[in-house]
Amino acid sequence: MASELEELRDLVRQLKADNEHLLQEQAAVQSVEGPSNARSDPLEPVGIRAPPERLLYIPRERKCPVFRGRTGISVEEWVDEVQASIRARHLGPLDQAYFMLDHLEGEAKDEIKYRPRAEREDPHKILSILRELYGCSKSYVALQESFFSHKQLDGESLQEYSHALLALMDRIQNCAPNVVPNADVLVRDQFVEHVNDSDLCRELKRLVRLTPTLSMLQVRTEAIRWEQVGRPSDNGRGAASSLGIMLESVIMSELLGVLVE
Repeated sequence: MASELEELRDLVRQLKADNEHLLQEQAAVQSVEGPSNARSDPLEPVGIRAPPERLLYIPRERKCPVFRGRTGISVEEWVDEVQASIRARHLGPLDQAYFMLDHLEGEAKDEIKYRPRAEREDPHKILSILRELYGCSKSYVALQESFFSHKQLDGESLQEYSHALLALMDRIQNCAPNVVPNADVLVRDQFVEHVNDSDLCRELKRLVRLTPTLSMLQVRTEAIRWEQVGRPSDNGRGAASSLGIMLESVIMSELLGVLVE
């Protein structure tokens, strides 16, 4: 019994000595590493840190309208929208065809649905078929007549009038591509010829005659400037003065261009 107690005492002494030795080693390590590296949480796994928070921006997908054929938006407007949506989604050719089918309704969808599989799964074929069927409801001649007979309406601004002419020219070009090589000149001349204000009409003709290289948008800019700044007064001197300044500035810019060349 006495020998067993002595063995237990020896074991306790040995454990105390081992514990003191471990405490001394831990103190030595902490003194070398410094207090900043001490772990605040003894349960936290060594070497594992929480990742920093990151803010992710997920852009909204472009919403594509539905094309129904002869009702709703025009085929050209839908083609622009569907192509933009496809580019935003980075779709392959087959997925593009399925995406187009998903955004067709009514007779337009039936037309593609009953086509051969090779055409249904070809996005370029789908657009070609729809353009052929719905792209030109009027004949080329009828569209030309609408364009050349269109005049500025009462209450219609110069900007709105120019937009109407440009929209008509777009329809002509969609109906017969590459048939009107000088579209901008035709729109410009139609704009100049049929503005409501006779004084403005006369001065714009003079402007184009002096500088025939002016584009439609340049002529419209000068017309709007004249309308805002130089509306004719009772004796008409205000308009004449503003148009004179306008003509001088255009002629000077043309002369400077020639001298630079």
